[in-house]
Amino acid sequence: MKERERLVVSGLVIFFIILWLGFLVHRSPRFAGSLPGGILAVSGTLLMLVPLAYMIVKRISPLRNTVIRWVSMRTLLSWHIYAGILGPILVILHTGHKFVSTLGIALTAMTVLVTLSGFTGRYLMGMFSNNLREQNETLAQLQLAYRETATEITAHPEQAAVLQPFLGGVSRFLAGFFS
Repeated sequence: MKERERLVVSGLVIFFIILWLGFLVHRSPRFAGSLPGGILAVSGTLLMLVPLAYMIVKRISPLRNTVIRWVSMRTLLSWHIYAGILGPILVILHTGHKFVSTLGIALTAMTVLVTLSGFTGRYLMGMFSNNLREQNETLAQLQLAYRETATEITAHPEQAAVLQPFLGGVSRFLAGFFS
C-alpha cells in the first residue's frame, strides 16, 4: 500500500506542477470569479484545512485519544496527505492561470511552496533516511570484516610479512591497481 500511495501522490504532485506551469500557455481572466471557479476555490480551501485537523489531533493527546477510537492515525495521515495535494490542485484550477495581482502571486507561490515541501518531507526525506540506514548497515558489515581480517593477520605473522611492502602511502595507492 505504501508504494502505491507514494506513486499516486507523486503523480498528483507532478500534475499539480503541470497545472501551475499552465499559465505559460493559458489564461482565463474571468474563470476565477465565475460560479465554477468559486466552487473550486471553496472546495480547495476546505480540503486545505483538513491537514490542519490532522496536526491538531496529532499534538493534543486528549483529543487524539478520543479520535483514535473511531479513526486510526494512519488513516488520518492519509487524509492529511491526499487533502493536502487535492486542495491545492483545485485552488490552482480556480485561478484560471490569472496571476496579475501581488496577493494572487504570493498566495500561489505559498501554495506551491507548502505543497512541494510537504511532498519532500514525506517521501523524499523518507527515501534519504532509508538510503542512509542501508549505508550504515553496509559500513557496520565492512568494519566487522576489517576487524576479523586484522585479527586473522595478527594471528599469522608470516602473512603479515608478505603484506609489509604495501604499508607505505604510495604502495597502498598502487596496490589497488594490482590487487
